[in-house]
Amino acid sequence: MSYIVFARKYRPQSFDDIVGQSHITTTLKNAISQERIGHAYIFAGPRGVGKTTTARILAKALNCEKGPKPEPCNQCAPCREISAGTSLDILEIDGASNRGIDEIRNLRENVKFAPSGGRFRVYIIDEVHMLTSEAFNALLKTLEEPPAHAKFIFATTQAHKVPPTILSRCQRFDFRRISTRDAFENLKSIAKREGLDARDDALLLIAKHANGSMRDGQVILDQIASFSSGRIEAENVSKMLGIVEDDVIVGLSAAIKAKDAPAALKIIDRVIAEGKDTLQLILGLIEHFRNLSVAKVSKDLDSLIDAGPEKIKYYEETAKIYTIEEMLRIIYTLSNAIDFMRKTNLGRIPLEAAVIKLARAGSVVSLDEIAERLDRLVHSPQSIVHSSTRIAKDEKPVNPAPEAAEKRDTPAEIDEILSSWTAVINYIMPKKISAASYLQEGYPVGLEGRVLTIGFPTELKFHKEALDSPESRRLIEEAVREVLKLDLRVVLTVAEAVDIKRAPEPAEPRQNGAGPEAEPDAAKDEPAKREVEAIVKAALDIFGGDIAGEGRGKGGFR
Repeated sequence: MSYIVFARKYRPQSFDDIVGQSHITTTLKNAISQERIGHAYIFAGPRGVGKTTTARILAKALNCEKGPKPEPCNQCAPCREISAGTSLDILEIDGASNRGIDEIRNLRENVKFAPSGGRFRVYIIDEVHMLTSEAFNALLKTLEEPPAHAKFIFATTQAHKVPPTILSRCQRFDFRRISTRDAFENLKSIAKREGLDARDDALLLIAKHANGSMRDGQVILDQIASFSSGRIEAENVSKMLGIVEDDVIVGLSAAIKAKDAPAALKIIDRVIAEGKDTLQLILGLIEHFRNLSVAKVSKDLDSLIDAGPEKIKYYEETAKIYTIEEMLRIIYTLSNAIDFMRKTNLGRIPLEAAVIKLARAGSVVSLDEIAERLDRLVHSPQSIVHSSTRIAKDEKPVNPAPEAAEKRDTPAEIDEILSSWTAVINYIMPKKISAASYLQEGYPVGLEGRVLTIGFPTELKFHKEALDSPESRRLIEEAVREVLKLDLRVVLTVAEAVDIKRAPEPAEPRQNGAGPEAEPDAAKDEPAKREVEAIVKAALDIFGGDIAGEGRGKGGFR
């Protein structure tokens, strides 16, 4: 007897055998029991989740000698013929290769004939979205007034490509992706029935790699069984599928946390030398930090993380050494690297650049901690803020020159944009992570009329180019409009060092050195300057920062 692959050998033969689609199988079984069977169905969902299998089981349930009944007997002649694919009353059509109007016209001519042996003629059209517009139009009349003996079942992975006129004439069922846990249990059952020595961690790895497709998981298991001569271990699965091992992910994440960029680069070099895919490595890192962030904020880890008890315990312990802000920053940075990879054939460079950036970045301080530090600064017994406020109150106001007062609208708006720039970026973040991350490296540098100019340093020219598209500019303009209530047009620029364009400063009565009274004025201002310097120094000490632009010229970027 010829060999039968697992995906065919263990194909479900009844509604109860179908995994992960109970919301559909229950509805179909009830419809058959209540004799409320529709004339046309559309099964939509990802590949390998049971759409065509369900269509065949429905055909058997309708044509079974003991039916129609919710569960076919699989023993009578119609059931056996449908299972074997030899029934004359079940016509399976590939929509990808039979997509023209001529094929649908033939179907319309044949649909009028009565079934040869069963109760119904069932037409199963796979990948129905591939039919041409003319073919869909030819099918409409038949769907509107089908013969009583004709049933249509359409399967598609892209339901949005099916015309609404067809969808409106069908009962639609949306198939879900198979959960990792359900796929694991199915693979474990197959391995047991086949007498395979398969470790649970290996089967779980296969189930995760199948990405929601039961058929893909069964095909991989079949292939691994041949590769490993019946003994299936996680190491063999990783080698055959090119999956990056857990110890590599853990080592790389530890190097990032330790700020050890050279060690991180050595790990990447070793992985690439072994022929592993850089995209798989970066996806593994993203999943790793995703699981850590979930362990940080949730207690229901068994349902949220696809891993065994030991691995979940590891995530719980490791999450304690990170702040949630650190983990989210790592995820966003790695996600941006994937966007970079799509724009170049050198996948190694975006990965290394992202890892170096993460390894050299400072710690992320939460907003709550910033607020707490500011509160301590303000309420300190010898608060320099209070003293500076007192000095400021003692100073006499300087009236701006008439010319500056007339132009006050412009600086008021640019100041509002500068003070709320983080809110603008946060508005963009959930809509397009990459755009928000690139925009973080830029800065509003000018506002002339209704045109807002955003500047980027020369070394970050790529960020400007990545954002310089109509779609990204519209998103930034939308954020400015929604957050700041300003209707502005956005222009992006690159410069070595940029100065923020503001209105002229209020005119001083005299400049230093302009006359005999200049020296007393300078001496009078000296205490206030010292107080301001003290405030800045205190803020730098609290937040562990330095002055942006220092050593790069006025208005430079850090």
